[in-house]
Amino acid sequence: MKSTDRRLLYLAAAWFIVNLLQSVFTGLHSDESYYWMYSRNLDWGYFDHPPMAAFFIYLGTLVLPGEAGVRIVIILLSAITFALIMNQLRGKQDLYFTTIFMLSFPLVHTHISGFMAIPDVPLLFFTVLFLLLYRQFLEKPGPAIALFLGIVAAAMIYSKYHAILVIGLTVLSNIRLLRNKYFWMTAGITTILLVPHIYWQFDNGFPTFRYHLVERAKPFRLKHVTDYLLNQLVMAGPLTGILVFWKLGKFRIKNAFDRMLIFNIAGFYLLFFLMSFKNRIEAHWTAAIFPMLMMAVFPAINQDAKVKKWFTRLAIPVIILMFLYRIYLALDIIPNVGHLKITFYNRQASALEIKEMAGGKKVGFFDNYAAISNYIFYTGDSAVHLSTPTYRFHQYDLWDDESYAAGETVFAIQPKHLQAQGFYKTAAGETKGYTVIEEYFPLKDLRIEIISNEMTVNGYRIEILIHNEGNKTFPAAHISEPAVCIMQNRKELAAVPLKTAQTALAPGNQAGFVLLVDANQVEPAVPLIIYTRTKENIRGRVMSIAAD
Repeated sequence: MKSTDRRLLYLAAAWFIVNLLQSVFTGLHSDESYYWMYSRNLDWGYFDHPPMAAFFIYLGTLVLPGEAGVRIVIILLSAITFALIMNQLRGKQDLYFTTIFMLSFPLVHTHISGFMAIPDVPLLFFTVLFLLLYRQFLEKPGPAIALFLGIVAAAMIYSKYHAILVIGLTVLSNIRLLRNKYFWMTAGITTILLVPHIYWQFDNGFPTFRYHLVERAKPFRLKHVTDYLLNQLVMAGPLTGILVFWKLGKFRIKNAFDRMLIFNIAGFYLLFFLMSFKNRIEAHWTAAIFPMLMMAVFPAINQDAKVKKWFTRLAIPVIILMFLYRIYLALDIIPNVGHLKITFYNRQASALEIKEMAGGKKVGFFDNYAAISNYIFYTGDSAVHLSTPTYRFHQYDLWDDESYAAGETVFAIQPKHLQAQGFYKTAAGETKGYTVIEEYFPLKDLRIEIISNEMTVNGYRIEILIHNEGNKTFPAAHISEPAVCIMQNRKELAAVPLKTAQTALAPGNQAGFVLLVDANQVEPAVPLIIYTRTKENIRGRVMSIAAD
């Protein structure tokens, strides 16, 4: 920060105030509520992300209540990140144009140095620190810089797993690091600091990597590829993105630091392009490279008077629209048009509305880990998450929240596509279904064991044992009609009621079942999913076997 002057510090302070005001007047995004739930259950890891965002949210809620408390520490990191990037871009150049350039990137307003309490902001904060330290490491490696670099690298990974890609591409850009003893000191420090998180992943069966690398995979859709390419152009600037990529194409590598920038930028874009053939790619997943993209192209744009003029002309309308949109998000008195601010709009009113509709009953949410988090944040009440067999796995699968509503009548909110008893329009303008579960009985204590899986003349014959690993007797003839089932391609092929074996299953006991499936119903090479569920289609445990 040697080249920093007071104007940049004032600008960073102003950015902090803008984001703080935004946080006070803007309801929590659904993801923020989910991460707030993380902070109420501090741990070394979570299903979707590492724990850094949860830790910062926890610290903020110790200082301030409400949305501002959830976001305050993240906003402080945002302002520091903003100042660090600006300082690297500006040097002794024009502060006005540097500000225009910085604010022209939509992700600056949200995921890089914005107001939302999401993992991307800590990731970008520590990534920028990593870049600055790496540059010093290249100039003069030593034990002190190796120590700090190791700590920051671990903090990056504790923020979001995209950091692993940043570190890997950095090493790939400079293989000679492998012959540097201080590099191995950095690697050792990083590894030691990550041991608690690695143990957490091991202890929980590596749920994050299983989900992101295996369970998210879907058949090829051209729309995912084209959406990814278009989104990346927009994220580089809705109007100025073409200029950014044009100048990036003219970038010339002069040293190891420049090579690291290009390896990361190209590596991220290429990897997620390839992944788009298997899944939908969120636009912000490349956020980690945007400070590098700015550092790579800013000098070329700033030194080209003609391009600089056009960049300014194209960027200013976009920046104005971004700030108008942020005001629009903050003020619930301005109606929601279409779904422009559906994830922020009237969240507290919607939660209180559900509480009133429940009329004192316990509240549950089908297939929506964000909605239940929003409800708990804004009402202060507990709730239970109810997953159907086809819904994705999430953090609530690792928590034991079912005991809250076990044996109780539950007022459950459902997505429109499920068979609901009734529908209503929320204060946020969404149409939701609801149903009443007479007596909720969770099935997670029932472990599934596959004894045999064979093809017979009648089709697939799968022999199963159900173990009661809980401390209560399970009533197999319960009103919820629990069953063990088999599914393929999201279609249930067979179901056997648990009461067919016996009427009750004491703790530590087991019961045997046989599932029969016509071979014509089964698609070869597609896994068969075995699971338990109730008549309301609330899943218990799930496992898969190969369809040979």
